Amino acid sequence: MATHLLEDPLNTAPCGFFTFTDDGTLVAANDTLAGMLGYASGELAGSRVESLLTLASRMFYQTHLFPMIRMQGKAEEIFLSLRSRSGESIPVLLNAVRKEQEGGVVNQCALIPVRNRGKYEDELLAAKRMAEEALRNNEELTRARQELELHARELDQKLSRLEQKNQELTRLSSILSHELREPIRKLSMFSSLFTQQDRQALSATGQRSLERIKVQSARMEQLVMALQEFVSLDDTHEPLEEVALGEVVDSARQLVTGRTGTVMELHSEQLPVLQGRRRQLMMLFFQLLDNSVKFRRPEEDPRIGIECCLLQHNTYRPNTGRYHYTDFARIIYADNGMGFDNRYNDYVFEALKKLDPNSPGQGIGLAICRKVVENHNGSISVESEPGRGTRFTLLLPLRQ
Repeated sequence: MATHLLEDPLNTAPCGFFTFTDDGTLVAANDTLAGMLGYASGELAGSRVESLLTLASRMFYQTHLFPMIRMQGKAEEIFLSLRSRSGESIPVLLNAVRKEQEGGVVNQCALIPVRNRGKYEDELLAAKRMAEEALRNNEELTRARQELELHARELDQKLSRLEQKNQELTRLSSILSHELREPIRKLSMFSSLFTQQDRQALSATGQRSLERIKVQSARMEQLVMALQEFVSLDDTHEPLEEVALGEVVDSARQLVTGRTGTVMELHSEQLPVLQGRRRQLMMLFFQLLDNSVKFRRPEEDPRIGIECCLLQHNTYRPNTGRYHYTDFARIIYADNGMGFDNRYNDYVFEALKKLDPNSPGQGIGLAICRKVVENHNGSISVESEPGRGTRFTLLLPLRQ
């Protein structure tokens, strides 16, 4: 079959066009295709179809495209890559149809370049990935919302139980205030009614027993008062206010001195104003000063030093991996007292625990200190050494 040139308007159509025989010989190719591949007009006629294709497209043509055209008589929207004279790969979409012409059969092909297809595909893939990511985020958000609702329910249950425990503690405080203190008071009162003549009528054992009743009654009353004071720290209705710690320390010092008659030497750096509960902070420093007086060395008056600095500290303590830094006051309280073995630095903060059963006090003072500090979202720790004094470190946030 003779080759020939195509006539306008097909020759200059805005798409490539060529025809080829079943043996793969190009019968004709329009100028659009020739220009696309870098050839002159009419130069492609007589060439082999495979010469226009890249290696991968050539294999696809031989194994799929041409057999499809022969069997089905057509092919639609086939993606191929042409190879230009300079070696450039040009992606195209091809439609083909098989027709009889001049007593023979030719295969007519029209194609358009799709150079931006890769970019469009990348954009589509990117959009798909974004949609999938948004879907995953939405699913994660839904799961997070469900987990948050679950945690909210658990928190509500815990708060409900905590409220019940607070109510129980309030009732217990009432019992300590009235039900227990009243019989103790009466026991002390009745034992004091014994006149000197009544005492003399008692045996020596009876006199000693009566004295022990008076002593133990007084001790029981002090213990009940201490426990009542400890339980009162759970009062959540006490308002927050701006508290000048320097004023609190001065007031606590005067109170301890008035009760014990002990002269103490106190040196304190300037202490900050923080947001807190004044009554509880007063109890904190009263108990620290009272502790220094109780456990002073016999040969020395109590000497106390208070240092303070401001720092950024993480407000999350139990939750590992969580961080929220805010302003804290770090207060170092140190005395020259008897001290104790550092092995007991946690034990001394437990309520009703005493290192020496015969030592003064009820074993509740440092437990009160820890509770006050924890009520203010802070912490307290201690270091000590026998005969070398005790050093408390307090961390208190400036704002609640």
